[in-house]
Amino acid sequence: MTITVTSDSPGRLTSASLLRMLPAGLLLLMALWVRPAAAQTAALVDMVNTLSGNGTFQFDALERQAAIANDNAYTKLLPVCGPQAQSAAACVGSTRTLFNRLRELEDNANELLANRGETQYSLRLDPEGMSNALRWTAPEEYAAQGSMSSKFVNSQASVLTNRFAALRYAAQGIPLADGVTLGPGGNGFSYAYNGSALGGAAGDDSSFFSRWSVFANGGFGSGDKNPTTFEDAFFFDSTEVSAGADVRITNQIVAGVLFGHTEKRVDFDSARSIVDGGIRGNGQSGMLYAQYETDTAFVNAALGWQHLSLATRRRITYPSNNPQIPSVDVTSFSNTGSTALIATLGGGYTWHYKGFTAEPYLNLQNTRTRINAFTEHSDDGFDIQTGSQTIQSLEGSAGLRAQYAILNPFGVIVPYAYGEYRHQFRDSSRAIDSGYAGDGGGTDFVLPTDEPVKHYYVVGAGGSVVLKHGLQGFMQYSRVLDYTNYTDHTVSGGVRWEF
Repeated sequence: MTITVTSDSPGRLTSASLLRMLPAGLLLLMALWVRPAAAQTAALVDMVNTLSGNGTFQFDALERQAAIANDNAYTKLLPVCGPQAQSAAACVGSTRTLFNRLRELEDNANELLANRGETQYSLRLDPEGMSNALRWTAPEEYAAQGSMSSKFVNSQASVLTNRFAALRYAAQGIPLADGVTLGPGGNGFSYAYNGSALGGAAGDDSSFFSRWSVFANGGFGSGDKNPTTFEDAFFFDSTEVSAGADVRITNQIVAGVLFGHTEKRVDFDSARSIVDGGIRGNGQSGMLYAQYETDTAFVNAALGWQHLSLATRRRITYPSNNPQIPSVDVTSFSNTGSTALIATLGGGYTWHYKGFTAEPYLNLQNTRTRINAFTEHSDDGFDIQTGSQTIQSLEGSAGLRAQYAILNPFGVIVPYAYGEYRHQFRDSSRAIDSGYAGDGGGTDFVLPTDEPVKHYYVVGAGGSVVLKHGLQGFMQYSRVLDYTNYTDHTVSGGVRWEF
């Protein structure tokens, strides 16, 4: 700006000339005062909207949410760490680090918007680089915690379903051929050939101990998840072990208890998502169950509890093209736990023809899972505080199980297969609320999870063997079908000993 001073006569400054100078002086003072204030306003949302609107770069919904969250946090920190801060005492440690990180993103947005404001601390990233940086700051990884908790519930329910099937099979006298019957013996599940016991039929059926059985199962499952807008791609696997015991109270009623332990792992897929890190979980469960059965119909129910400890590693890394500003590469850690209450109800009908058995059935499972609130910890300002989450699920299934008993000199081999249609009645997308610990807490990010799949299928096949003295074993393979964005398959096996 150029200010020209004039006067009515050479060398003399009159009152009129001073009045003419006043507007220009005021404009200069206002410009000097306004510019620093404008330089400190949040710009990420403006950048996302402007560059998306003019076709420069298309930011997705997660990046928009990250821009909103980072703008909110930056606005909260300006009175604490900005140039107008009353005291520097509050802007220390992680708060100062967080402010510096956010200021770098804000200055980069200013630079991309051209003449928007301060650019001294810009990372000098292009629009694609900024979109990646925004995704790194978002804690969308925590949506996977719900998937891990739900899978533990389903795996224990599957163990229980197999146990109910074994109990029904053991209790029913199944004709295999002329003079050959598969059914309960005095010392448990055995088989008789031409009237002579081959499976440990000695003993009194009314004996208290002859009514007991114990079992142990193990399984390994794995799969992967495709990326979506608000959830990352990942690989997962789990190892499950279960053990329990039950007693036949009457010829028609059995009651028992099941205990389970799991080790779970999720590894985020950096090749398909802007993400790095993983989740490790270990958990325990306990369930009480009972079944009432007749020669053809049956009904069963169970009540259970499970706890899963979750340890998460979340990396935040993006470059800087500004030699004065270092690149960001930090890792945050967190620990929390989930607790689930489970109730199941099922029933069906069993139809026999010689060694063949067909069994249509219905099941209903109600689950309430709570994931506790937690705070990340690291040596950087990007640590997140996440609120508690509640997941309500009511899932029904309709299935058919078919099997065939084959008599051998050493025992009975029973190959089987089953298929289920499952429908989710209650679960829905939920919002995970979180915020930066360094800006005083509160909610900065509100990230929705994917809408749960409402309809899908589970199929499985395997075989069991019935030996002498009430000893049984089984192996099974199962797979989930048409569960959008997921692949999931499990191999399991176990032994049973009926006294």
